Amino acid sequence: MMHHRSTVWMLALCLGAFASPPQPASADPPGDQLIDKVTQAYQDIQQYDATLRFQMRQTQGRWTMTRSCDYFIALDRPNNRLTIDTPDQLLVADGQTLFYKTPQMPGKHLATPLDATPLNCAWIAQQVPTLVYPMAPIDFAFLLSDDPLAFVSKDAAGAPVRLPPDADDPQKRPRIQSALMDGMMTLTINPTTFLIDKAVIQMDVSAMGAPAGTQMAYEFETHINSIDQPLDADRFAFDTAGSIASPSMQHMMASGSNAPHPLLGQPTPELKLPDIDGNDHDIATDDPNAKVIVLDFWATWCPPCIAALPELQEVHDWVIDNNKPVAIYAVNQGETAEEIKQFWQENGLTIPVLMDENFTAAKPFHITGIPQTVIIANGKVQHVHEGFAPGMGAQIKAEIEALLGSGGE
Repeated sequence: MMHHRSTVWMLALCLGAFASPPQPASADPPGDQLIDKVTQAYQDIQQYDATLRFQMRQTQGRWTMTRSCDYFIALDRPNNRLTIDTPDQLLVADGQTLFYKTPQMPGKHLATPLDATPLNCAWIAQQVPTLVYPMAPIDFAFLLSDDPLAFVSKDAAGAPVRLPPDADDPQKRPRIQSALMDGMMTLTINPTTFLIDKAVIQMDVSAMGAPAGTQMAYEFETHINSIDQPLDADRFAFDTAGSIASPSMQHMMASGSNAPHPLLGQPTPELKLPDIDGNDHDIATDDPNAKVIVLDFWATWCPPCIAALPELQEVHDWVIDNNKPVAIYAVNQGETAEEIKQFWQENGLTIPVLMDENFTAAKPFHITGIPQTVIIANGKVQHVHEGFAPGMGAQIKAEIEALLGSGGE
């Protein structure tokens, strides 16, 4: 599953718009009183260990894509220890140091003194801005914030609304709905413990560059392993072997890598894939005039990939308009030609697409996350960009020019 290696750009994955209006509030008790009980229940917990089944659903037109995985969270409040372990990122506070790493930035990790006592969401978010909703466990906010809804919603206006139980819920658990920055979150509350059994966040990602009407839903279903029971020290261990410490996220996210990408300077791996019309392509022989080859590994279910495509299209247009000896391919990961044809048409894209439905490129191209952009010249990999940041298109143009020579030919 390629999306589980989230990118640096993922800090922009804040909540988008949700089109449906909130449902009317039930009479008693009001939503704000119920959320106060939930908040207090979490604040009273000293040790907490839970597994969250995370599910992401993307709906676009007539098709829906679903992906799921487990998240893990552990808190030892008296000893200032915390672990948030997801496929995208690992955050550990061991009582003295805050550690963080993501597969998208291999070979380095954050290690900063733990100045916040007790631990709180606001300080952690300042140190690690990539730990954002809807990808962060919802328990994080309720365990470590006095006002969790304000933290999650970025102070969105409006009080939480009490909803009736879901009609299909045999336990008839109360629910709370809260407006987020431009979206909506619905919490299902355990009536005995006042802890959250399920959280659903809904958003419209059209504003992030996805086709109009593309909806995303993020669901967390909580399974509590233990409350106020001793936790093993191993739950708060962080492996730094083979990794270089960075004092801040700014340093960690700066251009360049403490550990060079394993592809750099290596012979170009073989890549033979069909295009969206089923025609076979071999990048080594496809365009004999191409002195530079650009491969962008991407998928429609990856918002950073979607945000990167307009800049890649601009690079492609620049190549065509200036007759540069460059071949550019958007290498789709794990989707079907029918899906990509529709997406390409709706977004006015003309970059040639190669279809990697079975992720055959993942191992030879060392793809731990998408988007990943690989620039090839003279039979070797010259540049690798992991993730997306605004302005990357201009950087790719400059790298192409340098590889082609001062005359650009």
